[in-house]
Amino acid sequence: MYLVKKITRKESQECHEIDLMTIKLWNLKQWEKELRKNYVYAFACFRNYQIVGICVFQKIFCNAELTYLSIHPTFKRRGLGKKLLKETFKQCESFAIEKIQLEVSDKNLDALNFYHAFGFKTIGIRKKYYKDGSNALLQEKKLLKK
Repeated sequence: MYLVKKITRKESQECHEIDLMTIKLWNLKQWEKELRKNYVYAFACFRNYQIVGICVFQKIFCNAELTYLSIHPTFKRRGLGKKLLKETFKQCESFAIEKIQLEVSDKNLDALNFYHAFGFKTIGIRKKYYKDGSNALLQEKKLLKK
């Protein structure tokens, strides 16, 4: 059984370890700093008291930016990303967030398909944004109608 709950700076090390196995976005100090910010909301999917998936978003006025979503390699394709994204939408709804944005590499087809299934649409491109030369696709999903 998997449990989704809010995480704090106390889980920085565990988040960093999963990050090292997946997208390698932040170092340990960056995780600690990110989880300390009062406008950042982070959730993890736990199995037997261990983190197996992480989702982080920032609340910016009436918008949100999804800054991190990753699942431990052993636990992929079990619906955990879906669980975490649904929790994010639920939290955004409680804050009356109008839209949520993210960026994803145009080479990351699994992520693109995943986000597309949730209604995200590409609204812009950052050319050759990533170290490997791939483009960053800016994606958005409207949550509440103005």
